[in-house]
Amino acid sequence: MSLKFKRLLFVILIFFGGFLFGQQYAGITVDNDLYFGIDRYYSSGIFLQYGKLKFSQEDSLGKGKYISKHWELGQEINTPNFRSTTNLAKIDYPYNGWLFLAFKKQVFKQLNFGYGWGIQLGTTGADASKAKFLQNTYHRYVLNLDPLAWSYVIPQAYHFNFDTSLYWGRKLKGKLKWVHENTLRAGTFRTAFQTRFGFQWGSFSGLPFFGQRMEEVNHGIAFFTGTALELNLHDYSLSGSLFQSNTPFSIEAALLRNRLQAGFLFYQAPYFLRVIFNYSSPYTNTQLVKYHPYLNISFRRVF
Repeated sequence: MSLKFKRLLFVILIFFGGFLFGQQYAGITVDNDLYFGIDRYYSSGIFLQYGKLKFSQEDSLGKGKYISKHWELGQEINTPNFRSTTNLAKIDYPYNGWLFLAFKKQVFKQLNFGYGWGIQLGTTGADASKAKFLQNTYHRYVLNLDPLAWSYVIPQAYHFNFDTSLYWGRKLKGKLKWVHENTLRAGTFRTAFQTRFGFQWGSFSGLPFFGQRMEEVNHGIAFFTGTALELNLHDYSLSGSLFQSNTPFSIEAALLRNRLQAGFLFYQAPYFLRVIFNYSSPYTNTQLVKYHPYLNISFRRVF
């Protein structure tokens, strides 16, 4: 085979096969506070996820970038501290459901540096989001409890949200790494800036505690401890519409939020498990219990 033909073949492969090393996953992530014997505030989140990764080769030296695309069907539920009361004077946190579809695209040229953007389309409302039905069904048939009152509900509305994120990490010593994520969200549902940072230790390359990473997956275990600081400019799920008053109640979302986090992840092909404990500051200015713990558990299968 001549040298010219080899070069031509290489150009054709790069042009038509610029994406290599495809990988996919399907999984579920659950946020819940029932593990701690409570059921209040941000009490439940269920997210069905699918994603795929491809390596886009850019030159003959193998340089390129990892491009991943992620789809998600999610639901979040908010619950006040006094779940069964119909006395609005005792409501410190509104009932709300949020049902949405999301898409996110992320690009990593290096395992420790990347960026991404995403969109969300969805609806709030007790019935439209199916939150009231699912929560009361679970309480009635699984927990053997009375249905919840759903007496103070944020009104139903359709929403569009956009977000953009920057991820990076820096090796400190041995298996210890400093990791950082900045996210800006804007839209009718939530508008906020969040910075999340901390220490990662373990045998994993890249940033496996930020999103559903697949760029380079090693068998083993890793640990994370850190915090997420958030400047909240608007949260429809807590205070209603930003543009017009659509709720007669005076609950206001807290401007500043903080979540202390600690967790671990484990990967043994083809299964991936990540567990993160969250200890959050108040999300509303009227919140009676000032701190709220919940677990984030993510399980996925890579194929």
